[in-house]
Amino acid sequence: MLRPLALSLRILVLLCCAAPLLCQTERIAELVRRADTAFADEDRKLAQKLFLEVVSLNPEQSHAVYRLGQLAGSDEAALAWYLRYVRLEPDDAWGWIAAGDKYLRVGKVVEAREAYRRAAKLAPQAKEIKPRLDRATLRAAPVIEPLAGVTGDSDGNRTWQFGLSGDAALRSGFRIGARAAHSRISDGLTVATLDEGLFRLQGRPRAALRLEASGGAVRLSAPGSSAWTTPQAAFRLRWNTSGNTASFDIRIQRMPLGTTPLLVTNRAMRNELRLEGMVPVGPLRIRVGGRGADIETAVENKNRKTQGNAALVFPIGWRGELSVQYHRIGFRRISHAGYFAPKRVETVEGGTYWQIGGDGRWSGEVDLGIGMQRLAIQEQNSGPWKAALRAWGMWNFDVTRTIAVRTEAEAYSAPFAPAGVSTSPNWRYASLIFSLVFRVF
Repeated sequence: MLRPLALSLRILVLLCCAAPLLCQTERIAELVRRADTAFADEDRKLAQKLFLEVVSLNPEQSHAVYRLGQLAGSDEAALAWYLRYVRLEPDDAWGWIAAGDKYLRVGKVVEAREAYRRAAKLAPQAKEIKPRLDRATLRAAPVIEPLAGVTGDSDGNRTWQFGLSGDAALRSGFRIGARAAHSRISDGLTVATLDEGLFRLQGRPRAALRLEASGGAVRLSAPGSSAWTTPQAAFRLRWNTSGNTASFDIRIQRMPLGTTPLLVTNRAMRNELRLEGMVPVGPLRIRVGGRGADIETAVENKNRKTQGNAALVFPIGWRGELSVQYHRIGFRRISHAGYFAPKRVETVEGGTYWQIGGDGRWSGEVDLGIGMQRLAIQEQNSGPWKAALRAWGMWNFDVTRTIAVRTEAEAYSAPFAPAGVSTSPNWRYASLIFSLVFRVF
């Protein structure tokens, strides 16, 4: 008599315990069904809300986790969901593919290569994996880049440069490398030399954040003076929102002004801080910035150079822009150390910037400006407005999967050009750098 009663009580207790679990399971199933329907109807906001409710009830519901990766509003958020998914479903090759795709998007090429390799082991017959793995392997490969270049200006100064650089990929989106270069600097009468050795670190610790740092030593020599060695360093931190609608850029740089034999003899150095920010205003962008630099030489007290910039930018897609720009540059005092230091330089110009290609074997960037400029020599009033032209371009052509040709060119024609250090008014300047890029597997 007691045994049937005890058995009945046990069954009743089990039913009471199981009922809430069954109800929750049914609720989760209903939420998943509604979320999938919203996803199929492209109602992303509702689908995301419902899938989030699913994972709050069951954190191990892998289908909802994967869908939340597809619905995430940023590459970093999507990557976090996909990594959570592959922890739940480590044998799903397509989960690793999704994680690899997002790793590439945020610049973490080593992790992307590992994710694709994991997917290839799980699904060796899947045709969509090999192109992805090849692309990630190529981007993660060490690079060796020999280079040669020449610069010249209207005062007869010429610089020939030869060098070698290289880098290798690290985890978390970083690359570490080094550069060594030798430059021969001539004014037509005398020749100076510049030898530099630098270490570099660059990367994207977050999708919206880019970091670049370099440091090393430079040795310079010129006839009639003793050779001298000085440290050289640069640091850059850039933050931008998705779509580059807003950004902030800070740069710090210390470098010798080894552009003429006289500047090398006088041991000219520049220490510069640069700030720049951009904010959206409707369909336009407002970009403002400033620079401050101390120029030191062995023959006179340091001179202060300041620069302010403002631009109204009209973006054209994500590859180009048109802009109206204003620049104002000034030096605290005149210099007799070998560079032109006017009291004030004002430039008003129209500019355009474009990224070209990129989907095939070649790609390029172009930055052009045309406008008017006037300058005031120290202790004098501003002169007349004159034409000011500038151009910069970089082109890359993939000869093979592992070899590319890269060319960079720059030119100025203006009363005062900010490239390098102007040595006189009405200055023209041009440079051309050619390099071969070898990706080492």
